[in-house]
Amino acid sequence: MIYWLASYPKSGNTWLRTLITNYLRDAETPADINELDGGPIASARLWFDEWVGVEASLLDDTLIESLRPEVYRCLIRENPGPLYMKTHDAWKPARRGSELFPADVTAGVIYILRNPLDLAMSCAHHWGVDSLQAVENLCNPEFALSRTLGGLADQLQQYLGTWSSHVRSWMDESNLPVHLIRYEDLCRDTEGVFGDVVRFCGLSSDTVRLQKAVDFSCFEELQRQEHEKGFRERPPRSSGTFFRQGRAGGWREELSPLLIQKIIDAHGETMRRFGYLDEYNQPI
Repeated sequence: MIYWLASYPKSGNTWLRTLITNYLRDAETPADINELDGGPIASARLWFDEWVGVEASLLDDTLIESLRPEVYRCLIRENPGPLYMKTHDAWKPARRGSELFPADVTAGVIYILRNPLDLAMSCAHHWGVDSLQAVENLCNPEFALSRTLGGLADQLQQYLGTWSSHVRSWMDESNLPVHLIRYEDLCRDTEGVFGDVVRFCGLSSDTVRLQKAVDFSCFEELQRQEHEKGFRERPPRSSGTFFRQGRAGGWREELSPLLIQKIIDAHGETMRRFGYLDEYNQPI
């Protein structure tokens, strides 16, 4: 069965995958960030090609989306799991009436949430765009990653929609068992928050093993590895390193008042719901 590690981009998904890998391996050295456990990334095109037997570059996005649920079922028949699979897609029904992430192969969802004020600048660097474009992407109901251009894309298309609709899709619409973690809480109390993830996934909880996984997954270690050998999931258009700052609250120095207000106007309700705004719509 699959545990989906679901998030909007740059919300801490790779960090969580590294924590899980280090916990599962319980090795004497940190896990290689380019060889993380848990199964393929849900949108990996080469992996899709292997299971379908046809290159995704020859298919349109609608057909690919209709095939993805069956690909996940095939994967679980061959690898009963548990698997921990990263996805940035919003949850939604696929074409032909089947959910994109089928309940019959799902053990649970860990949804990683991050303040959209911090996301804006992190995504801007990640996508290689300016801060205005990044904010517009977070507010665009049609926004998707890896739309096909001339039949070619490194990954399958991933429909995101707006940041708020992405959150609601997994939290309110999926009807799957969801364990929510906030990036800010993971930064503040990594051992405690990750310990709750370990228990949600039905893994035996070991304090010493947990602390070692946290130490081996610290941001300095991730930066060190990326500096020494690169990180293959870093987009070619990115304007900086993948592991850039790894902190909460950087928006206060990086984001203009105009863009802060634009995000609050678009996402205020969801931000209040998850503790990013106070009752007066002021950022916390």
